Amino acid sequence: MDQALTLSYIYPICAMVFLLILMLHFFSKRQLPVMRNRFFTAAILIACTSAIFEFFSAMVLRYSADVPQVLSYIVLILFYLLRLSFPAMMVFYVLSVSKNLKIRNLWGIFLLMIPTAVGTCIILFTPITNHFFAFQDGAFRCGIFFPVLHVVTTLYAVSCVIYAAVRKELFTNSTFWTVAGFSLLGVVSVVLEIAWPGNNVAGVAIAASMLIVYLSLPKPESMIDHLTGLLNLDAMMAYTDELIEREKRFYVLVMKVENVRRINSIFGYTIGSLTLRNVADYLSTFSPDLRERSRLRRHSADYEGKGNIPAADARLMEKTLPPAWAFRMMSNQFAVVSTSESTHEQILSFLHERFDEPWHIRGLELNLMLTVAEMKETGSFASGSDLYKVVEIVLPAVPKGDTVTVSERELSRIERDVGLEKALEKAIAGEELQVRFQPVFNVNTGKYTKAEALVRFSHEEYGDVPPTEFIPIGEKRGLVAQIDEFVLKKACEFLKKAKEEGTEIEQVSVNLSMTVMASSAFPRKACAIVDEFGIEHRKIVFEIPEAALLTSILLILENLTQLASLGFSFALDNVGLGPGDLGRLAVLPFSIVKLDRSVLEEAESSPRSRILFENTIDVLRKMEIRSVVVGAETATQADWVAKCSPDDIQGFYYARPMDAKGCLAFIQKNNAQTPKKPGRDNFIVVTE
Repeated sequence: MDQALTLSYIYPICAMVFLLILMLHFFSKRQLPVMRNRFFTAAILIACTSAIFEFFSAMVLRYSADVPQVLSYIVLILFYLLRLSFPAMMVFYVLSVSKNLKIRNLWGIFLLMIPTAVGTCIILFTPITNHFFAFQDGAFRCGIFFPVLHVVTTLYAVSCVIYAAVRKELFTNSTFWTVAGFSLLGVVSVVLEIAWPGNNVAGVAIAASMLIVYLSLPKPESMIDHLTGLLNLDAMMAYTDELIEREKRFYVLVMKVENVRRINSIFGYTIGSLTLRNVADYLSTFSPDLRERSRLRRHSADYEGKGNIPAADARLMEKTLPPAWAFRMMSNQFAVVSTSESTHEQILSFLHERFDEPWHIRGLELNLMLTVAEMKETGSFASGSDLYKVVEIVLPAVPKGDTVTVSERELSRIERDVGLEKALEKAIAGEELQVRFQPVFNVNTGKYTKAEALVRFSHEEYGDVPPTEFIPIGEKRGLVAQIDEFVLKKACEFLKKAKEEGTEIEQVSVNLSMTVMASSAFPRKACAIVDEFGIEHRKIVFEIPEAALLTSILLILENLTQLASLGFSFALDNVGLGPGDLGRLAVLPFSIVKLDRSVLEEAESSPRSRILFENTIDVLRKMEIRSVVVGAETATQADWVAKCSPDDIQGFYYARPMDAKGCLAFIQKNNAQTPKKPGRDNFIVVTE
């Protein structure tokens, strides 16, 4: 022990001032309750405490002759324990960033803590402590085990970099370089302290490390709903993501305040906003965040005497309420997430009691209706976004004012929808959807000169998924535009191939969803796709469901007119026999009407409906609109439909949907054998 233990005043003072400012800035903002922020909180507290003890250690070393030896040992031991704790805490931070803090990894984490444990034992237990540092000849001197501090710091710094490099897929680019940055600072500080023992720059290195980490944290402002002050939807998904990653069970209450729109229309948006804020203030009282729970003190009058909550005793109310995290998802929708079933049940009880009472807002007494969906079986969720997708499906289906418990069976069904969505996204991105073409029989010529393009989706896990299932999913998730464009491209490829083979195809029909047809960008996209393949516009028919005209006629009218002027044709699909079904054709540019298969079934079973069916075809002929009867599947249906003289018939009796090559081969074969009796050899498969 020949080297004196020296510490400078300047470095710990600089580090302490900087860390205090950083800590105040961090704690002045609401932080997301995730492990990454919690470990940062622990790390900055350790760093700040370490800087304070480093200053006192410098004082002890300078005045070692005047300070009691026991006190000097206590201060130095605490300081070096904190110095050992910081690199260990940064290892935990790295694991939290990579979302690898799971119960099954506890043994690996335990092994990582062995160096710190060994160093702690050396410092704490005499006479080993004397081999770390000891008081000799009126001053403290370094012992033979003192380099353990440098070894442990270097070991953890190198371990963090190696782990981040090996598991780089778990890190974003910014977090990877954050880990590399503070690890490099740790190694540099060790080198400097070995080269110049009196210049203890470790505190400055720790402060710089905390700044690097702080700058890499998600901005707290992006996680806060600015109207209500609650955590927002992004925060909820991040929080539940972590719970899922940690394999921790949690319980979810999602709710909708039903009366807000009516309040906005009667009392104005100011009262509506205040209503949402009051609801948020009430939900915030469940939060374990002390800053959030303190909201109650500003609004305690609103909660006096409600249910089991003591009147005018906000602090007691805080103690009686169970902890959970509240979020505002959007508009009038909120969520509360807890990790205890008893807490979950208590919160649900509190909510019912509170919403049974009126809310007093600016002298108004408002009765609010709450719709709740509770989820206890959340183990099947793969991510927080999956939870939100479930909420999107579940909450609209709950009757207003009711509370519904989502069963495991319902969650399994919804899980299928979520899985289908992901599979559909992947299929669209990889152009793995299939397009089948169903030939359309021309009654007058006895030939097949038209076809309809039909999208199909097959998945190795879900099998053949019908369009009635995956198209609504595509519409809800904003994927249907990509599907429609994909089908349009395949239809153009089909027409181009038919032209190259000398097969006459007059038109190919492509189904369009209402959302695509209402898009102002669609006419430009449609023209670009068709022109790319060199296809005449008149050969493309866009089929629009009749139901779309009931709700969105004004939205799509401009696009219909624009596309019609460019030469495209339109078919009104799924038309029934109702008196209003054909009235819109007088003002809209439809040249084809497809009578729904239900019309055929109805006309077959009812003589009066058959009269309406025949008259409908006659009316369309007089309006110079082509009629297509859909759904002819038997010889009996085909015979009497043909007697009604529609322009075209489409059904399994005449032709089934086929791949592009099979459809062209079918049309070539049947058109070469005129007259041909339908229903005989109505399907050809040619592998593409």
